[in-house]
Amino acid sequence: MDEDGEKRVLAKQSCSPESSDKRSGDEVDWVRDLPESLLSHVLLNLRTKDVVKSSVLSRNWRNLWRYVPGLELDCRDFTELNALVSFIDNFLSFNQESCLKKFRLRLSCYLDGDDEEADNAHMVRWINAIVKRNVQYLDLMWDAVEIPPILYKCESLVSLKLCSVVLPNLEFVSLPLVKVMVLQWVMFANDLALEKLISGCLVLESLTLCKNPMDNVKVLRVSSQSLLIFNYYGPGDNDLHDKDLVVEIDAPKLEDFKLSHQLTASFIIKNSRSLVEADIYIEFNFCRGKKFDPNDLPKREIIRNFLAGISSVKNLIISPFTLEVIYEDLRCEPLPLFRNISFLSVNFYDDRWEILPFFLESCPNLKSLVVESTHYPKGRTRILSRPWHLLSSLEYVKIETSLDRMEMKLVSYLLENSPFLKKVTLCLEGCSRKKSVILGEVLTIPRRSSSCQFVVL
Repeated sequence: MDEDGEKRVLAKQSCSPESSDKRSGDEVDWVRDLPESLLSHVLLNLRTKDVVKSSVLSRNWRNLWRYVPGLELDCRDFTELNALVSFIDNFLSFNQESCLKKFRLRLSCYLDGDDEEADNAHMVRWINAIVKRNVQYLDLMWDAVEIPPILYKCESLVSLKLCSVVLPNLEFVSLPLVKVMVLQWVMFANDLALEKLISGCLVLESLTLCKNPMDNVKVLRVSSQSLLIFNYYGPGDNDLHDKDLVVEIDAPKLEDFKLSHQLTASFIIKNSRSLVEADIYIEFNFCRGKKFDPNDLPKREIIRNFLAGISSVKNLIISPFTLEVIYEDLRCEPLPLFRNISFLSVNFYDDRWEILPFFLESCPNLKSLVVESTHYPKGRTRILSRPWHLLSSLEYVKIETSLDRMEMKLVSYLLENSPFLKKVTLCLEGCSRKKSVILGEVLTIPRRSSSCQFVVL
């Protein structure tokens, strides 16, 4: 495809460069006078399609898109694969000695001419080219395309994002500058492929992993001496392929992580003393009608070890699924103390608020609490009845729910057992009852703290 053809594919402009010059007048002069470094930065942050459109602004800009140190394309920009391939080959063959800051390619839909063997050949050619040009930010999405080994020896790469591609069995990985890695539905060759990839990133700080349900990984290990942030998302609940999956996390500097997958059987957390924030949405594979068995000692040990692994966290978010599992376990033996928790956000099933106090009493230094409720069919484990303990450290409460009769009991519990409570915020948006009526009911509840302030939103 010639240059004009490429520009028609991406720019889709009906005006000619000459007429554009006449219409834009002084604006073209102003843009033309921008410093080269600033202009390059501006164009680098645009999609390539929009950068190519800028070529109609001036004759001097006709080939400017070729010099931008980045490429960002989407399958929606082309109607056939050959046009896409031709455009990328043309771009990479031009100015081959210059560095390439970013390369982003997203193929999430079918294009005419798609062929697996040819796709792999294109990817090998492009990866070789961008590695030679010292690419820094790489973002690839292309179903079932295998990433060639040369990428995993790229010494310039700072950010690596891969989606739906195939990660082969790697013999050697050296990515000395990669700090951010996002792996979405990547197909790993075996258990060691991901482990080697992570271990080869010596300064990795942030890892996001959305696991592909079709890979053969049974033990997913995340071991890093530099990792600060880890987000894990398991496959959808309708996929039972991962019901026996074990996730192991060994990251002594980890500060922030999110775990979200009901079907994963076991989460093992090691060396988590630096943990600051955690967002937990897991059920240890007790979903789909499976019930907690008090006699299943191995499963109880898995849950107990996980809770001990996150016990140093300072800010914690818990889903209703997770809260149910924690409650089931504490009926067998006491919970470990969460001495460092100062902020807790928790969601519970709307008819089961009594589960919450059991956990709160394991947080002796809790200062701020946010609670929500979620509807769920009745029929789960009966909740134990016993006197509540004082919440001697709690100062701030935010309640985001409709405050029906059951939830009003929760408000009573918090007011009657929190001697140092300073502020209660009620978020009643969408509530069927009048705010004034609800506030009136709340104000009649006996309070242990004489200085508690109420705010209704």
